[in-house]
Amino acid sequence: MRGRSARGARVSGRRRRRLWLSAVLSAGLVPPLLLLAVSYFQTVQQTRERLERYAALTQERADQMFGAAQDTLAQLAQQIVPRCTDATVSALRRTVYDSLYFREAGLIVDGAIRCTSERVYDPPVPVRVASLRVNPAQGIYISAPALTPEHAVSIIIAYRLNDAAAVNVLLNPALIGEPLQKLFAADAVSVSLERSDGTELAHIGPPRPADARLQTVRASSRFPIRAVAVTSRAALLQSWRVDALLYGSGGLLLSALLFLLLLRLGRGQLSPEARLEDALNDGEFQVYYQPVTETATGVCVGAEALLRWQHPQLGLLTPNVFIKTAEESGFIVPLTHWLMQRIVTDMAAVFDAHPRFHISLNLSAGHFLDPTLIDSIRASLGGRVAPSRLIFEITEHQLIDEDQDLAQRVLNEIHATGAGIALDDFGTGYSNLKTLSRFPFDYLKIDKTFIDAIGTESVTAGLVENIVDIARRLKLRTIAEGVETREQLEYLRAIQVDYIQGWVYSKALPPDEFYVYLRNHLRPATAA
Repeated sequence: MRGRSARGARVSGRRRRRLWLSAVLSAGLVPPLLLLAVSYFQTVQQTRERLERYAALTQERADQMFGAAQDTLAQLAQQIVPRCTDATVSALRRTVYDSLYFREAGLIVDGAIRCTSERVYDPPVPVRVASLRVNPAQGIYISAPALTPEHAVSIIIAYRLNDAAAVNVLLNPALIGEPLQKLFAADAVSVSLERSDGTELAHIGPPRPADARLQTVRASSRFPIRAVAVTSRAALLQSWRVDALLYGSGGLLLSALLFLLLLRLGRGQLSPEARLEDALNDGEFQVYYQPVTETATGVCVGAEALLRWQHPQLGLLTPNVFIKTAEESGFIVPLTHWLMQRIVTDMAAVFDAHPRFHISLNLSAGHFLDPTLIDSIRASLGGRVAPSRLIFEITEHQLIDEDQDLAQRVLNEIHATGAGIALDDFGTGYSNLKTLSRFPFDYLKIDKTFIDAIGTESVTAGLVENIVDIARRLKLRTIAEGVETREQLEYLRAIQVDYIQGWVYSKALPPDEFYVYLRNHLRPATAA
């Protein structure tokens, strides 16, 4: 009876929302121009916020890379003398080997290249471009992109040894924007990283539009650089057309007064959180399982649990459509609680039969503020499944953005239950080994951006081995996500990545199809 009453209350809530919408639609006395204007200004504001966010991402990434260059060169300057001795060349080579960013380091004395991490020049090669001979009085000097003797276009970052000598490292400008390129291109945002004198260092996204409509500048407080983000009038209008259609579906025929009044009265009825709660109560959420395979054996050792929303009108929706709303509203906490319960329901028998099998799921920022998280994990599992069968994933961006002391405390508490912890999307943020080593990670997931570059000439293609080396230093197991081709698989197997996740084995599957997949890809329990 109690369940039936709750169900009736939910239906009643939906009926009230339908009546409210009917009242709104029936009040179409004022032209829709006001709504269109509101939607346009909202689109402009959202676009400005997006430009500010993308400019900040670019500036912060550039600060991270140039900061790493400054620290690296300062250490190098203390280790070498301004002569190309064996010790000097060895130090230059170690500088490049220990870095994810720099492909060559060099020594310039009296305006000539004496030696680099790759070779000793005899005779020295004069640096003919005056702007590349700058020997900064303090800190670093960032050159405009230039063609080096041995490489393609590079940014040369110099550090003073003495009045006549400097050390430098070479940075491919494309590396600055590589992890951000697809994101910026998808949103039609063009970002230029410039020196304070206006010289462009790197460009991310599509070419700068001739009809630039909005622009945001984000200056660095550490270096004489700035990020300039722009979008075109055409892109702005395209975004506005989408918003105008959404507003129109909610009632373009409303009068201004009645619209504002009913919007205030019905804000709770039509809130995103209310729609998500209704979807959960009505059984519209589903769980799909993306197999995780042991690279060396091809055996399925687990899966990542992924939410899907079977929307009555829009069809099957992936998390990128609704997770942000769930996080911003706080609904992500009960949604994750439900997800863990579903994992127990779906996978209890598999857990019983296969001791090595595990399921991973994502944590969001809201979970770090939830004081009931640990109790929720235990309550969801209900004693049927040990917490050690779960792996909680946190993205590198979350690790940097959140209060790290709070994050460390929460992750330590989760780890104490026996659950595993994975660092997701590694390589797309700005964390370093010192930062990562303070957290109790068990796994490091290599972002699909780097996997896609395997077998190409992209500057990120060679970084996978560096990331695997970092994981080994931290004693973490590695999971490569987004593996789609046999070439990628063989490469990852050769460099001894521990686990594979991607379409080369299987796409994410609903439970019934996943059970069928497991029958053919699980090691028998006696061999586990």
